[in-house]
Amino acid sequence: MYRLLAIDLDGTLLTPQPNKSITPHTLLTLSRAEAGITLVIATGQNLAVLQHVCSDLPLQGPQIIENGAVIADIQGTIYHEKPFPGEYILPTLDTLHRFGFYRAYHTLHRVYVDKDTPRARNWYRPPVPPAIEVEDLTSLYPLPCIKIVGIGEESKIRSIRPELESLFEGKLYVTQSSFDLLEFLHPAVSKGNALKVIAADLNIQPEEIVAFGDNHNDIGMLQFAGLGVAMGNAHYEVKSMADYVTSSNSEDGVAKAIEELVLPAIS
Repeated sequence: MYRLLAIDLDGTLLTPQPNKSITPHTLLTLSRAEAGITLVIATGQNLAVLQHVCSDLPLQGPQIIENGAVIADIQGTIYHEKPFPGEYILPTLDTLHRFGFYRAYHTLHRVYVDKDTPRARNWYRPPVPPAIEVEDLTSLYPLPCIKIVGIGEESKIRSIRPELESLFEGKLYVTQSSFDLLEFLHPAVSKGNALKVIAADLNIQPEEIVAFGDNHNDIGMLQFAGLGVAMGNAHYEVKSMADYVTSSNSEDGVAKAIEELVLPAIS
């Protein structure tokens, strides 16, 4: 019997660019699964995105935002938070600059980026506050930080990620959340660890959890859950870690997996 669904947003629950929305079919399927099942969104996005994109979902209680650095409900009540270690803010920014990445500095409520960062002006859609371009991100220190992000080409990120994981091993959690985003967070942070915290708080066992994702940052929760579901559009490294591969996010993959694997178990 499944008691919790943990679902990533971008590339998973949301349709592809440019719409990035939850289809009526998926909304209906989630409402059918609502009875007796807790729905947890697990995203690298911030609270404002969660509130804007997921306002029609039956969300009660803790949600995973900022890749697990923050656990909060959709109203904004924070249950758990692990900020970026202050002593590594400047070294991380310097390292990303040295490797030729554009950079983003996330606080709890705003995102600051290097001036002329390619995706800066279309990063968020209203009413989510836009990213703020600044001349020198290091000038923001010691402003409290949730995470630091490197922005670059997909091939570059995938080739350099292992080197940066090794460089910051034991100091920071390094993960890829999108084809062009490489994220750095508190070493105890991940979607998987956040899901473990929520499961313990709610007295839910791993075998009672179904997790859905498409990217490197989702692997931890797919492995922790009793049933890990990768999207058809997921990278091969994610599919190799999953128990089941569903259709893509352009084909209502989340809804199809719930209809095939979850609803029969609760009917």
